[in-house]
Amino acid sequence: MRRALAACVLVALLAAVGTALGLPAGAGPALGAPSANTVAATNPQAAARVVAGLLDPLRASARDLQSRASARAAGNRRPALNEDEATAIARDSGRLRAWLDDHPAHRTAATLEKNRTWKVSFVGRDGEGEERVEAEVYVNDARGEITEVRTGPQVAWMMARGYEGAFGRAVNRWRIWIPLSAVFLLALIPLTRPRRLVSWRTLDLVALLSFTASWAWFNEGEVFTSVPLQYPPMAYLGLRMVWIVVSRARRARPLPPEPAHLRPSAAAGAPAPGRSGPRRIGLPSWAPTWLLITLLVLTLALRYGLNAFDSNVIDVGYAGVIGADRIVDGQTPYGTFPDDCGRCDTYGPLVYLTYVPFEAVEPWTGRWDDLPAAHGAAVLYDVLTVAGLLALGWSLAGLRLGLGLALAWAAFPFTAFTLSSNSNDTLIAAMITWGLVLARRPLGRGLFLGLAVAAKFGPGLLLPLWTRHPYPRADRTRRAGFRRLLGYVGGLVLATLLTGWVLLLDGLDGVRAFWSRTIGYQMDRDSPFSIWGQFPGLRPVQLVLMAVVLIGALVVLRWPRRLDLVQMSALSAALLIGFEMTLTHWFYLYIPWFLPLVLLAVVPEWPDPERPSPPAPAPAPEEAREPVPSPA
Repeated sequence: MRRALAACVLVALLAAVGTALGLPAGAGPALGAPSANTVAATNPQAAARVVAGLLDPLRASARDLQSRASARAAGNRRPALNEDEATAIARDSGRLRAWLDDHPAHRTAATLEKNRTWKVSFVGRDGEGEERVEAEVYVNDARGEITEVRTGPQVAWMMARGYEGAFGRAVNRWRIWIPLSAVFLLALIPLTRPRRLVSWRTLDLVALLSFTASWAWFNEGEVFTSVPLQYPPMAYLGLRMVWIVVSRARRARPLPPEPAHLRPSAAAGAPAPGRSGPRRIGLPSWAPTWLLITLLVLTLALRYGLNAFDSNVIDVGYAGVIGADRIVDGQTPYGTFPDDCGRCDTYGPLVYLTYVPFEAVEPWTGRWDDLPAAHGAAVLYDVLTVAGLLALGWSLAGLRLGLGLALAWAAFPFTAFTLSSNSNDTLIAAMITWGLVLARRPLGRGLFLGLAVAAKFGPGLLLPLWTRHPYPRADRTRRAGFRRLLGYVGGLVLATLLTGWVLLLDGLDGVRAFWSRTIGYQMDRDSPFSIWGQFPGLRPVQLVLMAVVLIGALVVLRWPRRLDLVQMSALSAALLIGFEMTLTHWFYLYIPWFLPLVLLAVVPEWPDPERPSPPAPAPAPEEAREPVPSPA
């Protein structure tokens, strides 16, 4: 009886409190209405349920009051630091002081950001007297600690700040990068033949991997260290490709005729004069075929798994999706991009066309989100390149060489870096690879080179070289040469028709916009990702190198006199590497442009080129004989 009475008193008190706080009448039990929560239930469990029913609205009201009070307090909270204090903390940064020693600032500006962080800007002047921000320091207002320091190009370029995983995310981890590099190198060198390990071929493969030194400093945000380190590998590879062409051209010269008594007997099985290498193309790898297949499957699974679950889409992939959306809507991509990617319409029409099927399946939402269409296009480019290298090697020397070339691409870490960044640069590699597969057919060679130029304009340097037929045994009559030239030009025209219609979607305005948004923009581009951008005084050297590359692109029209597939591949790689060395903006995503060409030149073991048959020696003149007098 006492428990029931106490419960009734408690309910009455809570009802009075609820009325005083303005709770609705329905919050408690209605008088005269029988229910499970009425006081008529005289046991303790029923009373507890009644109390809980009354307390729930009270708790909700209290939470609402607390949240509103916290919001008002946060809005009215004064910063813990003032501008002078934030600036003083920022000046304590040793990295800032080191930068300002060479780039003095004449004033500072401190502003409090929305996230309660002070941004302290140090403003100097450039060579023309214009103000520019030399450095930015971010200071946490509550803790008074420096959270980030940006100096020089890091102020304007987010990609120069060394943010973890900004390009490719997980592929940048050493536990992924090092195993890929090991597979690339160890699977392609002759481990079971130690005497052949020390060779130019091994050094070529190491030179390809040496871009890792520059990439590591880039990931730390040290662009003034990473940029100079990217040039030694490119210079070595470019010169090495030229040397391969020169050495094969020298070995292809016809030998002087030998006297008959000095010629080796064909019946003795003597080798052809001047030939010292292998007699057929091969893959000098210790790995058996089943191991090459296993490694290829594993590396491809790793690459596509990372792309699906731990990669990101950079602005290049975002641009492809937007361009495809514009084409589907009947607009030209040039000059019609949104503000968050306003200068992304700088690529050729083929890039945007290849995104159209994926954008049709997964339409663009208008935001820079996961962009599944960009993932689909990047995977397609990679699959096309792997399939092309497999077909190329298979057509030259069988399955084993095809597996070696495909594995070299799949295990090379910078191609995985490009894939996980969901860039469009692998499209260039795919088109060039299939151009090599069809190098015997002028129409196919011209078509795929034209498509590569319609994606990005750098491969245009190869247009003169690829007019030549890279098979010395082919019919070399003037009529056959003219027929091959017509096929090559026809392929270029076909590539132009397949892609050029995109420029006409907005009439002549689209053509004018195409020039200003692509070539015009690239010519005036400024960037800290080259020595030319970091040191403007080197501009004359850059112009000289450009002239050398252009002259080289014309010289190869006539030299070497006899061109084979190895020389064509090596010369193409040398021209693209030379072009990239002169770029004001260079990045690791450009390595796949020339990688298939370098792989074809260095991965297989090539026999010496065939020498043309020496002219037959002229018969020795018969000695003049005096007439013998006949007897009388």
